Amino acid sequence: MVKVGFLVEGDTEKKIIASDNFKEFCHRNNIEVAADIFPPKGGRGKDIFQDAEKVKAYINILKDKGVEHIFIIRDLEDLDCVIKARDEIKADEVVKVIVVKAIESWFIADNDTLTTYFGQNFSHDSPESIDKPFQFLKTKSLEIRKRGISDKLIFAGIMLKYGFSIENAAKHPNCPSAKYFINKLQSLSKIH
Repeated sequence: MVKVGFLVEGDTEKKIIASDNFKEFCHRNNIEVAADIFPPKGGRGKDIFQDAEKVKAYINILKDKGVEHIFIIRDLEDLDCVIKARDEIKADEVVKVIVVKAIESWFIADNDTLTTYFGQNFSHDSPESIDKPFQFLKTKSLEIRKRGISDKLIFAGIMLKYGFSIENAAKHPNCPSAKYFINKLQSLSKIH
């Protein structure tokens, strides 16, 4: 098995990477997910990836724990292109995954899980075109379920409980950032 480590922007991404669904996908692809997902609570946010010394320190910790490949996952948010977001990550020895617009875009791309969550057929043609995907999900939840969503992390847990997987999001024809991530992971199992 190839050991992979992760540096992520926020607690939602950490929850997804630490989930059983994601670990099972990785296991099927001969990948072991490192137990430590950085940065630790309180040191989050995309700005941390602009600090080359901090990023290098996390990379070194992961390498000391036997990690062979490192992924950094951050949201595109308000930047106008993926290249700018990649350039803000001050590390060359990692796989840079830019989620367009935010990680909740991947929730919207997982039609099966949102259909279960909403209790009715749900799909969106272009989940990565939604400027504020969490706000979109809050609005849809109020419209369809007559209940709001107040917290991103709690909602991530609900999505995982209902079966969310990045693999499902990657199957969406218009969610290329999830597809890129899954393809990069699967390519690791082919080279080891």
